[in-house]
Amino acid sequence: MEIGKRTKYLRTIDLFEHFREEELRVFAEKVQEVNLRENDVLFREGSMGDDMFILLEGSLKVYKESRFITLIRPVDYIGEMAIIERKPRSATVQAIKPSILLKITMEQFQEYLSQQPESLVSLMRTLSQRIRRNTEIIAEEFEKANILIHDMKNLMSSMLFLDMLDREITDERHKRLVGIMRQSRDNLVQMMEEALGNAKRLYRPRLYVEEPLENLLHEVVDNELSSHPDLEGHDIKTEIINPGLEVRFCRLEIRRVLINLLLNAAQVSPPGAEIVVGLHGDVGEVTLDVRDHGCGIPAHFRDKIFETHFTTKPRGSGLGLASCRQVVEKLHNGKIAFTDAEGGGTVFSFSLPREYDGT
Repeated sequence: MEIGKRTKYLRTIDLFEHFREEELRVFAEKVQEVNLRENDVLFREGSMGDDMFILLEGSLKVYKESRFITLIRPVDYIGEMAIIERKPRSATVQAIKPSILLKITMEQFQEYLSQQPESLVSLMRTLSQRIRRNTEIIAEEFEKANILIHDMKNLMSSMLFLDMLDREITDERHKRLVGIMRQSRDNLVQMMEEALGNAKRLYRPRLYVEEPLENLLHEVVDNELSSHPDLEGHDIKTEIINPGLEVRFCRLEIRRVLINLLLNAAQVSPPGAEIVVGLHGDVGEVTLDVRDHGCGIPAHFRDKIFETHFTTKPRGSGLGLASCRQVVEKLHNGKIAFTDAEGGGTVFSFSLPREYDGT
């Protein structure tokens, strides 16, 4: 691209509006031009870099994992955080169509832009606007989610008929199934009330029990998971060492962890494979292990496995393991991790302190 055309483009960007014509022309001559073909990746999430880019022609999409974030159109810049602080890229940027960009290195930024207070103010203004917009988007999505939760709770009113069925049914097997559905209904209502309370910034005390963790484990396996389609054909084998060790925990929250880990194990294991759950402890903590018979976790995924929205499943949400980590580490002061299983597969483990006081 001709220097004159580069200079004209740069003149439209707030970072350079205070440059004198000769300064801008010298700068335009020194920066490197980058040409991308359709679908070329400019940089990937997690990669290191200390360059920012100015899009002159074309179009770029920004996404994190498989989640679309935004489009970048001319004339705008991207990657500006890399020249302020050298950290891994927070998203992937890919060309939607053939694109022309200018690359500004950290050295060029320090030589030209850092000496221009007006340019720094413009950069801060742009960053502030992007942060504000991101906050607005998050607030909008949060509000949508709360409205959905509110309406879902209203729809749950029809589940009150389960109480009537429980009184009228005499067959023990059917009565047990209705009891499982009632328990799930009550758990869902409690979770919805908690979510709506969080939206209103209301403090809701969390309910703790002190009991052996195997009580909840057997309850989950015999009730919620007894007829779950993902567990069809899979046997769950429990190996309890030192039974009867009491631990203080929130039943509803740890129930969610157990369900997530057991379903994940079944989903990655071949049909008919046994899911092994081990439980052991000592005076300080209780640890539960869930072993699957999947293909293991590739090295390049290991640092991301507990991140929100990260998933390798075509229809996965990437929320299950993130939920487990939040419940175990943030809400129970515990630890969650994974290791390779001997002979193949993965073992996910979480530990809970036996004397946790809830703070």
